[in-house]
Amino acid sequence: MSPTTLRTSLLAALFCLLPLGALAAPTLAQTRFTDQAGSSVSLRAYQGKVVLVNFWATWCGPCREEMPMLNSLRDRLAPKGVEVVGIALDNKAETYNFARQLRIGYPILLGDSDTLSLLRTLGNPAGALPYSIILDRNGKQVGSLLGRLNEKNLEDTLRHFL
Repeated sequence: MSPTTLRTSLLAALFCLLPLGALAAPTLAQTRFTDQAGSSVSLRAYQGKVVLVNFWATWCGPCREEMPMLNSLRDRLAPKGVEVVGIALDNKAETYNFARQLRIGYPILLGDSDTLSLLRTLGNPAGALPYSIILDRNGKQVGSLLGRLNEKNLEDTLRHFL
């Protein structure tokens, strides 16, 4: 096989693989999470609201520290069309026991083995926690925040999308 033919064949093979790679990467719109009852839930259910999606785990100290603030923020901003949704990268029993102890009122969903890949596609290459994204009323990601959240900055940012 000549070098030109080999190069053409390799390029053709790479172009054929591109759509497969794009399909393999999870997107937020395609991803389904599990609620406490075991039902499958999509974040599309919250379209029409500004949504703060907070990825967390019970073993993550900063995650645990910010949850009461997120609960309070949600209570204040829910009448204006803001929802907070927690997505736990943890086991079901520990997640819901912890949320019950803190009296968390916002929806808590469970991620699965693909959630870490999703975090990376959403702008968190290290998969670090806590990680939050902001979705506008159309479900489009308009912001991301890595690390423990500052209440005033977060509230100001959310109000920008109301």
